[in-house]
Amino acid sequence: MGAALLLQTLAAPLGAALLSWRWPRLDYLWGALALWLVGTLVGGTYLLPVKAWQWLPLTLAAVALVSQLSNRWLGLGLFALQGALIWWLGFASLIQGTPELWLAVLAAVLWLGWTHRHGDSREGLGFTLAFIWLALVIGIDGSLLIAQLAGALAAFAGLRALLTMLTGFKGAVAPLGLALAFMQMLAWQYVEVPLLALLPVWLLPLFEWLLRTRSLPVRWAVLIASAAMGTGLSLWFVWPQASLY
Repeated sequence: MGAALLLQTLAAPLGAALLSWRWPRLDYLWGALALWLVGTLVGGTYLLPVKAWQWLPLTLAAVALVSQLSNRWLGLGLFALQGALIWWLGFASLIQGTPELWLAVLAAVLWLGWTHRHGDSREGLGFTLAFIWLALVIGIDGSLLIAQLAGALAAFAGLRALLTMLTGFKGAVAPLGLALAFMQMLAWQYVEVPLLALLPVWLLPLFEWLLRTRSLPVRWAVLIASAAMGTGLSLWFVWPQASLY
């Protein structure tokens, strides 16, 4: 059972990361297809999204379209429009009663705009650890399906980070913020994970960006230690409310 679960979650995203290395211009498209495949395996086959979590692959597909534009600021505008559309469609039943949901997509757009101006992170380890953090917290707090989707994102981002370290592969890291924000909103609205356990994951991409000029061992050591402490605190925070307690 455990091996089958891991295979469902990891196989397609790891394959997508390898395809990203081979065909980097389509890197996030491979990731979107991998997320869709994981979703069909664990939640049932679908073509057109009808549930909120089924819109998650489009957070990567939107990036794939934007990456084809040579003008980065035009791409940022298109990224914002696509992000807003995904939010509107994915959270259609909630958006009017919970306007705070818009703040998540705003955070992702601002993060991409900041990195356009000041430079991106190197490997993307911060996002990888953030998705692992979310997967563990969401799984403990009650949704294996959404936790598996977070794990799939972690696998995709993690292998890309390793390929960057080992081979010099350089793919855009900051656009993963849209998927991270969407995953947080899924956890908040549908799994009822408290925001106090979700929002601190943004510190990991921020730390990676702040440490981007430091040596790789320093960057990775600080990020891994921060992720371990943050995940531990978040798990402690949600564990008493979880069905597995």
